Amino acid sequence: MTTSSNNTINNEWIQWIEDGIAGEYINYHDYNEFHDMERIGTGGFGEVYRANLESSNTVVALKSLTSGNNNMKEIVNEIRLMRKVNLHTNIIQFLVLLKEE
Repeated sequence: MTTSSNNTINNEWIQWIEDGIAGEYINYHDYNEFHDMERIGTGGFGEVYRANLESSNTVVALKSLTSGNNNMKEIVNEIRLMRKVNLHTNIIQFLVLLKEE
């Protein structure tokens, strides 16, 4: 696959996320809305942190994902999956999507 076609596909996944934020079925928070961050693990896509969401003082797990060409599809798939299983008591609820620049 060429770089141009990779970028087109990547842009489609980014557009899906942006549409979700605009349609308010994906919540968005700025990185600076979280405090007391502590790294608690590492996974295949990045690192996991424990943090507090400032607006509600809720303890959350933040999964740090990189947005490279190969990862955008996986990020979207994970968001879709988390939204489907959001109501199960044994699965951590998907709350927000945020971006650190």
